Amino acid sequence: METQAIEDLLSRLPEQHRAALYWFEWHRGTVQPWPDKLADGTLLATKAKGIYKPAWSEYALSVRQTLGSHYPDKEPVRRADGTWRYMYFQEGSDPTARDAEFTNKGLMACRRDGVPVGVMRQVSGKPNVRYDILGLALVVSWERGYFHLEGFSGQGTVHGPGPEGVVPGLLQEIETRQESEGVDPADITDERERVLTAVVRRRGQPAFRRALLARYGSTCPVTGCSVQAVLEATHIASHQGVASNHPENGLLLRSDIRTLFDLGLLAVNEDDLRVLLAPSLVEGPYRTLIGQPLNLRSSDVSPSREALRLHRVWSGLGTAPPDSTQ
Repeated sequence: METQAIEDLLSRLPEQHRAALYWFEWHRGTVQPWPDKLADGTLLATKAKGIYKPAWSEYALSVRQTLGSHYPDKEPVRRADGTWRYMYFQEGSDPTARDAEFTNKGLMACRRDGVPVGVMRQVSGKPNVRYDILGLALVVSWERGYFHLEGFSGQGTVHGPGPEGVVPGLLQEIETRQESEGVDPADITDERERVLTAVVRRRGQPAFRRALLARYGSTCPVTGCSVQAVLEATHIASHQGVASNHPENGLLLRSDIRTLFDLGLLAVNEDDLRVLLAPSLVEGPYRTLIGQPLNLRSSDVSPSREALRLHRVWSGLGTAPPDSTQ
């Protein structure tokens, strides 16, 4: 999590855009009727589309969810620190056609340049239509049709890209649904089925495991542990079907290391195959792993560098550790 001065983020925007976004910041946490135009005539949202991208900007200005919408938007997940996460579905039902819609392209531009958007959700219908103003959010990622929005707290803190903000929300959603509905976590579809699989319910994949044992031997390449019973077959890049079961897309990791890897708290630099840790772990018992090279049985047999890169980028870790014993 990081602290961002909203004034600094908005200062680089034109005055019209800046004033419109400040409306969402000033009304954060309130319930409002449909917002009026600003004094200069600027619209804050449009009833024609859930994503409002004004003609005068390349960026989307706001997103709104409507009661009874056919889009599968998720409920916002509010955290104890005042930040929040919101998965908002793109315009159009086909994720492969995302960029065919100018509204989606406007949100992608916000993601690219770190421009916040205003967020509002309808909480009551006619005759007393009202909207919950969540405030400002950053578009931190897009996946399988969903824009992942990370909302600012009142103190200006916000979770950035990567799993740090996503995983707590997923686990909170699972626990809530289990308590209220008795739902099996494996039945919950979310943006990180691989994370849910790893943390909530380990799925046995004997063929994949056998292939990894044959390729790498019975040793965890991170810790050197050779107790086969605690080694788990781990997909490096997200598991999305048969193609991702190739042994180059896998590692055999000790169970606790596998959990850290699946949560994005541990990754491997694809260039030198050295271990990277999240800043939250550098002072703990895993500190000795920082910068350690993968222990592979042969220099000719290594995991896919591209898969490692994709996982590292998703984890939000740089190519160098925040601290090192080297």
